[in-house]
Amino acid sequence: MGKQQMAMAGHERQQGSNQSQVQAGDWEAVRQRLLAKRISDLGLRIKGSPIEPFIRQLRRELAAKGLDYAPGFYLTDSWGCPDRVPTIGIPFYLASDSLGQIEKELTGSLENIQMIMQILRHEAGHAINYAFRLWEQPKWEEIFGPFSKPYRDAFQPNPWSRRFVRHICSTPYRYTYAQKHPDEDFAETFAVWLTPRSGWRRKYHGWPVIEKLRYVDRLMRKICGQEPLRKRGRLVNPVRELALPLGEHYRRQAKKYGRTG
Repeated sequence: MGKQQMAMAGHERQQGSNQSQVQAGDWEAVRQRLLAKRISDLGLRIKGSPIEPFIRQLRRELAAKGLDYAPGFYLTDSWGCPDRVPTIGIPFYLASDSLGQIEKELTGSLENIQMIMQILRHEAGHAINYAFRLWEQPKWEEIFGPFSKPYRDAFQPNPWSRRFVRHICSTPYRYTYAQKHPDEDFAETFAVWLTPRSGWRRKYHGWPVIEKLRYVDRLMRKICGQEPLRKRGRLVNPVRELALPLGEHYRRQAKKYGRTG
């Protein structure tokens, strides 16, 4: 390489370095503007957002199982279905690549493709349970336990139990989330049943939990074509009501979960 070529290469490297600095500076400016805005003013919606393809995938999976029912969806501050309401709440940051990057920077984590689909399948289990009031069926309680059992965030799971499926990996309970409550047990069992190519008949062959999976399989065949008993209800913290500035939201999250930095 000649001196002129070396000089040009050096100039190009310098230009690349300068461009990276400018891009970093641009991102910091964008980041600060977003952090100063109220969440409700960020103009977030599901349609056309990065989360929409995952919702379409979930609907395809439900249809492939013969279920012509699909729950509703809305943006909120965390995953979950409101109590006995067949509507799935999705964290608002998944509706924007920029907000997703901020979430990862400030919390140290962001759901990947696999985790998003795992959670959607789980929440779909809750939604279908609520839409068809399945917990009221005597066999449901016999299989999963009383729906009215007190719900506690902390529980003592048995990590070696074969009476529960292993689906979502949660902190600090790893793959034992189904043991938290009968409602969670049903949702996790449903999610495993719904997952394409999960091979649940082979994977759980010989485990007591296979009876739960077979029950879900029979129950879903039974409700195919039925009208849901409940279609909507009161939403919890919809994005339009999240008037807190984004930066304050994360400060409160850090305080709540004991994060620093």
